[in-house]
Amino acid sequence: MGWRRNAVRIYRTLLLAYPAEFRHQYGAEMERLFDDRSRSEPPVRLWLESLADIAITVPTEHLHTLAADLRYGGRMLASAPSFTVVALLVMALGIGATTAVFSLVNAVLLRSFPYGEPQGLVYLYSPNSQFQGTPDEMAPNDPDFYDWQRLSHSFTSLTMLKQRMSNFVHDGTVERVGSALVTGSFFETLEAKPQLGRAIEAEDDTPGRANVAVISDRLWHERFGGATDVIGRVLQINRKKYTVIGVMPKDFGYPFEGDIPYGMTGFKRTDLWLPVALSAKEKTDRTTFASNDATIGRLRPGVSVAQAQAELKSIESQLNSLYPPMWRGWTALVRPLVTTIVGPVQKMLWLLLGAVGCVLLIACSNVANLLLAKVATRRQEIGVRMALGAERTRLIRQMLTESLLLSCLGGSLGMLLAFAAVRLLVRLNPGNIPRFEQASVDSRVLFIAVVLSVMAGLLSGLAPTVAASRVSVNEILKQGGNKGTAGTSNRWRQTLVLIEVALSVILLGGAGLMIRSFIAVQAVNPGFSPSALTMRLSLDERYKTPEQRMAFFQGFMQAAQRVPGVLKVGAADVIPLDHRESVAAFEIKGYGKPRDMIDNRSVTSGYFGAIGLPLLHGRDFDDHDLKNNSVAIVNEAFAKTFFGASNPLGSQIRSGIGDLTGVPWITVIGVIANLRQTTLEEKPRPEVFRPYQAGLHGYAYLAFRLSVPPRVVIATLRNVLHDMDPALGLEDIHTMRDRMAEANARRRFQTVLLGGFAGLALLLACVGLYGLIAYSVKRRTAEIGVRMALGGSQRQVLGMVLREGLKVVGLGLFFGIVAALGTMRLIGAWLYEIGAGDPITFLSVAATLLLVAVCACLVPAIAATRVEPVTALRYE
Repeated sequence: MGWRRNAVRIYRTLLLAYPAEFRHQYGAEMERLFDDRSRSEPPVRLWLESLADIAITVPTEHLHTLAADLRYGGRMLASAPSFTVVALLVMALGIGATTAVFSLVNAVLLRSFPYGEPQGLVYLYSPNSQFQGTPDEMAPNDPDFYDWQRLSHSFTSLTMLKQRMSNFVHDGTVERVGSALVTGSFFETLEAKPQLGRAIEAEDDTPGRANVAVISDRLWHERFGGATDVIGRVLQINRKKYTVIGVMPKDFGYPFEGDIPYGMTGFKRTDLWLPVALSAKEKTDRTTFASNDATIGRLRPGVSVAQAQAELKSIESQLNSLYPPMWRGWTALVRPLVTTIVGPVQKMLWLLLGAVGCVLLIACSNVANLLLAKVATRRQEIGVRMALGAERTRLIRQMLTESLLLSCLGGSLGMLLAFAAVRLLVRLNPGNIPRFEQASVDSRVLFIAVVLSVMAGLLSGLAPTVAASRVSVNEILKQGGNKGTAGTSNRWRQTLVLIEVALSVILLGGAGLMIRSFIAVQAVNPGFSPSALTMRLSLDERYKTPEQRMAFFQGFMQAAQRVPGVLKVGAADVIPLDHRESVAAFEIKGYGKPRDMIDNRSVTSGYFGAIGLPLLHGRDFDDHDLKNNSVAIVNEAFAKTFFGASNPLGSQIRSGIGDLTGVPWITVIGVIANLRQTTLEEKPRPEVFRPYQAGLHGYAYLAFRLSVPPRVVIATLRNVLHDMDPALGLEDIHTMRDRMAEANARRRFQTVLLGGFAGLALLLACVGLYGLIAYSVKRRTAEIGVRMALGGSQRQVLGMVLREGLKVVGLGLFFGIVAALGTMRLIGAWLYEIGAGDPITFLSVAATLLLVAVCACLVPAIAATRVEPVTALRYE
């Protein structure tokens, strides 16, 4: 007998899984039936059948209830098209913008790299304590790499690469493509497999057998039409023939631009991989200081980064003795590859996602405000339903269903907006964010969009649901639904608008600081002429001697000087904003050897005039200087730092690495203006310019001062080069204005996005404030009528309405500024010549917000002044 009572209690508890309406209608009967069956049927069979029935019918009944709620919610949304359209647009903007930014975060930070276990990959560097002022991210010299590969035990494999721009000759045309010379362990280390053919292997990486090539998916489709018989085809790269042995997958293009710190610029991704094939002498000769661009290792399981670094440091300390005394001081540095690649942009992307998350919160607050207004108009309906027996839980479920229906419809529209927004963002690609162009709305992004839609529905429906659950049936039936919880609803609405304003202040403050920093950077005097045209010309293996190379460069520059529209031509080893460093120790005769190093550049005569850099004192280089290389020109920063008010002309300096005792002195013959070499934001550093002997290097950056648009000259210059050597091509062709834009691209990108989010937040906050005041005016129509009937003026009514709106805005502004001052330190690293608490910026934000708030309040306020007392009293 006791077990039957316990069984009935358990069954009664299980019935709570059914919807409330179902329980009220059928629960007692189902309980009696279970009690009757328990008297005559075996307990096991009874429980098996009962549990099976519950498992089947509970979801069915909930689906029936949900379907009914959805049909009712759909009818309610259709009955108020204006409300529905506004709410859908607000929700779509918030979810669409958040989804689009998350797609960037997903592509750059979350999506797995196209390598096997990328967390096990590390970059290996070899800084030198003697090279003060140089970055630590210096790749090791080639002999050191091969010794690391032979002696270390912390890695399963090591590889290195050298970045190159190669001439790809195809169908009589020359295309400059990004390429990498790699060791035979490159693809093995990355654990990257071709989609066709095979990868470069150890036997390919030997002199005499290095005539094989692996190409990218892009090159395969654009140049070979995606032909399946591409394996075995012969390519002409520069002046050599290579046989295609493999095609990499679409998402593999390592190294991309930005993947290698201080790596080669000029191409966005790598399209060609060739064996480096160093000779035995090149692998051991430490007198040439030949280094690679990147060395990568795959850690053995269980080996940490610190352990690998300790081992390499120990090995390098032994290898140091193989260098001349003045060149010693090499050590080792190990850094995780993934962190190194995404680290510089990680904070920026998460911050942008946080900013757009604020926009989504403002959108949810706006929709909640709209739903609160809707609840206020449905109080009579809610009261009648409760009077007829509807439970509060049933009403809460109905309100949440309507909110979720609205957010899911808005989320669907937002996903469509996200597809378009992602394409727009890719067009805004600053170019130095790795894998940015791979951003897409994939399955993970769609899943997050669905989650955002559900969360937005719950957030926006929370306040209306609570307001609806507090409806008093007696008050509504007595007063006809005109009062009751209206005051509570309005407090909710005011709180939501206050939150919107505060969040808007944070976004506007951040955007304002970024905009002011961007303007300050744009106003920087770079020292060069933005209209100067620059390009790079590299010679190949045909030009073996310095004399041959120098003769070719001089011949091309002389021919270029004769091109109509070319006023001046010059060449240099490094051009401004090219992210290349060339530093050296130096000594000033009579002053000693300063501790810091200086930037060391080489230029030809005419370069300063071509790049637009004014000569302040002295003279430029001439042909005689190019031959004897015994003079130098310094910049203004050098002169002021080391000579103060004295004249540096005629002083003698010498520079180099290590011991400078045997280095000859050179004479300073001129002083030029300061130049922003590395970035637009970094202050000019002391620089020394030497005569550039391009024949020693095999490449030259050319600068042109023009009297015609660059496009008119570029085609002619290409023809001039083709006539001299059809296998060569010009690369990295840009005006200095283009290079300035590229150097500022990441700052411009984040400023545009933050500004856009702030503008959207301001718009949504304005809509929310307008809705609040319009609803308040409508609710207080009778009160306004009585005031005006008793002699109140339109000015008093206008002031009353404006004060109500500005009170909310003032509180939101206060809390927003306090929060902004605490959060602006997150963007402190991106600010330029401006503080995170800049008063001008926040005063401008406050003024802008107040102006917008007045405009938002003015329309309903003016409408309130036009209320006719008789009409208002009749309405009451």
